[in-house]
Amino acid sequence: MLPSISCTRTATSGGKMSSRESTSPKSCNSLKPKFPYDLPAPCVDDVLSLRKRYSGYLSGAVAIGPQKYYMQGIYNDYAEALYEFQFRPSDVVVASYPKTGTTWTEELVWLLLNNFDYSQAKTPLDMRFPFLEADCIIDRRVFEFPEVAERMNGEPPPGPFDSLHRARDLPDRRALKTHLPFSLLSPELLRTSKVVYVTRDPRDVAVSFYHHHKIILSHGFSGTIDEFIDDFIEDKVLYSPFWSHVREAWEKRDEPNLLIITYEELKSDLPAVILRIASFLDVSVSDAQLETLTKHLHIDSMRCNPAINPDHDPIVKIDPHEGGFVRKGAVGGWRSSLSETSQAKLEAWMRRNAQGLDQHFGWT
Repeated sequence: MLPSISCTRTATSGGKMSSRESTSPKSCNSLKPKFPYDLPAPCVDDVLSLRKRYSGYLSGAVAIGPQKYYMQGIYNDYAEALYEFQFRPSDVVVASYPKTGTTWTEELVWLLLNNFDYSQAKTPLDMRFPFLEADCIIDRRVFEFPEVAERMNGEPPPGPFDSLHRARDLPDRRALKTHLPFSLLSPELLRTSKVVYVTRDPRDVAVSFYHHHKIILSHGFSGTIDEFIDDFIEDKVLYSPFWSHVREAWEKRDEPNLLIITYEELKSDLPAVILRIASFLDVSVSDAQLETLTKHLHIDSMRCNPAINPDHDPIVKIDPHEGGFVRKGAVGGWRSSLSETSQAKLEAWMRRNAQGLDQHFGWT
């Protein structure tokens, strides 16, 4: 039997209190920007339809703000706390649409900020680099499913990530991760903290995001890659629309506290990107440090690094045949991964929506 569904705002996370209640993670600050958008409740019919393909989205989906950003229904319980999160002048935030090179960039940034401490970097990345909205991405009620419990290999279900609490409790200099677009984050962010925004050719993003949905337990995606591409194009996957997400960052490109990089740059000239980010963060890098960091961040090293790979974690792994969390790392891999039909759909979608961004970033 499936867990019960509710369209009320305060129950979408299976009993978690709404962010307006006194015990919420946002209750300790006084002067904060107020969340500017309506938080629509998902309807039962939409929830049931969505769960036919994404069985883990127990709270359905909601479209937030003028750009209609696609989020699970449980996002409503965290939206205000995330928007009102207080960033510090010493913070460094890695922001991105998912599967654009976020993990790669996080590891790079963390080591720059922490004096190349490779010993401490053996601590799992999500502990060193909190994912601000983790609690509204993983719906813990999925672990009530018998078929999910069977894959847990006897492990207990996870508790709350409490990412906002953990982030708030970290000492300076904090390194923080988010996939939220700028419009769903505090308007003070770029006036307060440094942000490294990473993006990637959306055709490779779509392929990588498909595999991500196949391996991550909480998504429960059961469709084909062609079906996922349709959802991606129709802005029916998390954090979409892709182009709105990237365009929000691009329109802020002249902000002194924002640096935009691409996956393709990381892949083609990693040492140059390391030095760009180091300069942005006011970190000095010697030739020897650059050589060691470049080797550490090589895609083969990243793939074998247990601190950044949850591949053996029964909480997140769903299908070992789908590849690991860090996959091939190829540029242009979409050409060999997608059917001609899906390729044509993505090409047409890019022509309709890119408005020159594809040319600027070299996504041709």
